[in-house]
Amino acid sequence: MRSKKGGLYILWEYKLPYLFLLPGVILLIFFLAAPLISGIYMSFQKISLAGISEFVGFQNYRLLVGEERFRNNLLLSVLYVAGNVGLSVPLAYAAALLITGKLRGTQFFRAIFLTPFIVTPVVSAILFRSMVDPSFGPIPALLEMITGERYIILADSTLAMLTIIGHSFWRSFSFVMLFLAAGIATIPTEIYEAAKVDGAGAWARFRSVTFPLTKMHLAIVLLIITMWTVQDAETVYALTGGGPGYSTEVTAVRLFKDAFINFNLSYGATIGVFLLMLSAVFMVLYFNLMMRGGEHSQ
Repeated sequence: MRSKKGGLYILWEYKLPYLFLLPGVILLIFFLAAPLISGIYMSFQKISLAGISEFVGFQNYRLLVGEERFRNNLLLSVLYVAGNVGLSVPLAYAAALLITGKLRGTQFFRAIFLTPFIVTPVVSAILFRSMVDPSFGPIPALLEMITGERYIILADSTLAMLTIIGHSFWRSFSFVMLFLAAGIATIPTEIYEAAKVDGAGAWARFRSVTFPLTKMHLAIVLLIITMWTVQDAETVYALTGGGPGYSTEVTAVRLFKDAFINFNLSYGATIGVFLLMLSAVFMVLYFNLMMRGGEHSQ
């Protein structure tokens, strides 16, 4: 009898954590899985402004794939992510090493670096827009001092793209830095001391100690930043509206325009499916790179 009760107790103790997780799983299914399934189903329909839907199969997908504007949207999204990640990661590593070091005044630097992260996205986009304003913005004035020419930055396709990448980097940098700093803080100081004894310089210590031991932190933060950047519509739209022309119209902005401005819900849902696929591609790419890096390090 005691053994039976003991077995029931062990079984209950084993299942208890899953019962605590159950409400979160239910909410996740309700707020994430249900809209996802609904959106995928909507992508196979043609919905009129009157709300009348008609099943059209893969017609929306064929139209989008054959559209030059949409292919440009995807390319701009890839450039947007690559620009953000390419700027954020190296500089965030440098800042993370700075604030985890034994230098005086690192608390001040931490507070400064956190500023972009606590500002709401649309507010920071409006601040950036004011900085590149051709009439009173400091950046056009600085460029005029250097080149002697007054630039209308958001009217130039290349400069507008660099502006949204710079804004995304400014917002992402602090988050990447904090995540990497948390990983660096877990590395025992004895490892660095042993590397110094072996004659390793700063770059050698980073390459052989810091980077391998923070690789998992890097993989996680890359995934998070990539998902944020791929799905970023509000800041790009607040900065450039996707212009000039379609030169900064990343896929998320195109989705916003089709779904909420043109009220083409079926097209918007189809673009949303492509966004999910693009996010999955980046996810697989990062994991493959990390796995290959782990094999080489062994």
